[in-house]
Amino acid sequence: MYMKDGILLEKWSESMKGVFTLADLRVLYSDISDDGLYRKLKRMLAAQDLIKVKRGLYARPSASLVNISARIEPAAYISTGTVLERCMMMGSIPARRVQAVKVGRPRTCKCALGVIEHLSVAKHLFFGFTKEDGVCVATPEKAWIDTCYFAYKGRAFSFDLDTDVDKDRLDDKLLTEYLEPYDARFREHFNRNWRT
Repeated sequence: MYMKDGILLEKWSESMKGVFTLADLRVLYSDISDDGLYRKLKRMLAAQDLIKVKRGLYARPSASLVNISARIEPAAYISTGTVLERCMMMGSIPARRVQAVKVGRPRTCKCALGVIEHLSVAKHLFFGFTKEDGVCVATPEKAWIDTCYFAYKGRAFSFDLDTDVDKDRLDDKLLTEYLEPYDARFREHFNRNWRT
């Protein structure tokens, strides 16, 4: 990498959390033409100073999948096993995989850094998260309900819902509140199989 390329990327990596759109790179390297930018980008990709996540989105090799997820879909909240592990309610999940929940079509993005899955829920089930350092993150209770809901819908997980999750650490009152918008069949199934 040319020295100037490295200096600019390093300078802006922290504030951009290591994730850059093509528009960000155009601003960063505003002194060169689009053709020059594409040549520079090609060099940075070849040198692995940047990794292509998807069309128009690039990341430093040190960027976290959580921050990449937030740039792909800012409204999506990190959930399921990603949050349960983070809250130390279970052992580890695959390190190079992040799951988030959003309204709209589900999407999966695979890149050299790992896999980002955006699972989909109806608008009335899109709640139960806070924003942490620019990233939406589910509460442990919502992450648990999301996990159970997607399992109920037929999705497989890399961990066992019955034995791998410490459900005793969940707030039962909050679980009851969060379950209200779900249909009666899921609530009944959840209470019979996964209630703490």
